[in-house]
Parts: sequence; C-alpha cells; structure tokens
Amino acid sequence: MMRWLMTTMLMLTIVLPGATAQAALVADLDQKEVQISTDFNGAELLLFGALKLQDDDGIAIVVSGPPKSVAVRRKDKVAGIWINTESATLVGIPSFYHILSTHPIDDIALPLERQKTRLGYNYIPFKLQSGSRIDEGDDKEWREALHRNMEANGLWGKDVGDVRMLENALFRTNVVLPANIHPGQYEVRILHFRDGMMINEEISMIDVVKSGLSSGIYNVAHSYAPFYGIFAIVFAVGAGWLAAVAFRR
Repeated sequence: MMRWLMTTMLMLTIVLPGATAQAALVADLDQKEVQISTDFNGAELLLFGALKLQDDDGIAIVVSGPPKSVAVRRKDKVAGIWINTESATLVGIPSFYHILSTHPIDDIALPLERQKTRLGYNYIPFKLQSGSRIDEGDDKEWREALHRNMEANGLWGKDVGDVRMLENALFRTNVVLPANIHPGQYEVRILHFRDGMMINEEISMIDVVKSGLSSGIYNVAHSYAPFYGIFAIVFAVGAGWLAAVAFRR
C-alpha cells in the first residue's frame, strides 16, 4: 500500500503542469536503513522513481559505500615460486560500488561526462598511502587488480539493463547489498543522461548500521581497539589451553 501511494505521488510530480526539466527527476528508496545483525545475509532494497524520458535518454544508478583503505599486492615468480614482490595501499576506495543502468554506460554517457560524474571503475578517485612503492601516475595495473579483488568479493559490480522503465515515465530497480558490506553511509546517485550529457541528478542515502550483539562488539573494537586486541589474544590463548586440556582427557 505504501509503495502504491509513493508511486502515485511520483506520477503526479511529472504530470502536473509547471514541472520543469530540472525538477522532473524524482526518486526514493523503500527503506533508508539496513541493520546488520549476527545472522545478516544481505539486503534487497527497492529504488523507484519518475521522470520525463525521451527515446534516447538513459539512466545510470551508482551505489557507493563508505571509503576504506585496500591493500593490493603483485605476485611474481622468483626461483619457481610465486611470491609477493610489490604492494600498495590505496586510500579512499569505496567499500561498495555498484552501477545499474538502462543501457551500457558507453551508450548513454560520453567519456568526458563519465569522468566528470565519476561513472565507472576507471574514474574512482583514490590516493596512495605514504610508503607505497609504486608510481602514482602508473596506476592502471593496480586499478585492474583492485577491481578484480573487489568484484570477486561481491563488493563491486555492474548490471546493465537492470533498471526497468514503464511507459517512459516510471523506473525501478533493486539495490542488492551483500552480507559482507561495511557499516556506514551508502550514497545512491541517480543520473539522467540525454545525448551523452548528464542533465539531472538525484541523491539518496542509506544508513547501514550494526545491531544487537554485533553492534556491541563492533563499538568496543573501534572505541577501545588496544583493549579489544589484548582481550582477543587472551581469549584465544585461553581457548587453546582449554582445548588442549580437554583432548588430554
């Protein structure tokens, strides 16, 4: 019922007289908060909206998670053994990055426009942590390695054609968050393109928060990191000792 009411309101937004091109894009999520508990298996949110579309228009939706630092390593074969020979820590990487679109990105946005709107893996800005042993200007190989790693963990992805249109007036898609997401604020950018140029943008936010026992553990680990580390070591040693005693018997 609530979704039907919201959809009706979106329809009224685009058909009422006086609606301008810049005000035509309206979008919302069916929920703005996701709680991570000990049995969290991921979440699926409905994103829906309304806008005035022409035949060649396209929509791209970018969901990005809170930034984090990611270590990337290069392996080379030395004396017949594969070992890590170089490493770099990339700072400011979105912990989650997913693109959903009506058409392939190359078909709806010009290269300069993709760069301007940070649409695509190649345009994700990042910095190298001090001490990383690579040239900051030579980052293509490291970007590709980062992309492979994040995609393998289900944290980066791209779904072309996953944004469904209805009568060139309504659109909807499902935003899927995997079980291994990080807590924090997630930004959802809805980009409306015409003739390869972005003409409108709408931004929504999703709060991903810890709840229950996992919330307490997370807060202690981050607020009292040294004590949490000591406790974890003591607990591991104690558990090992108890296991050894049990097996002796």
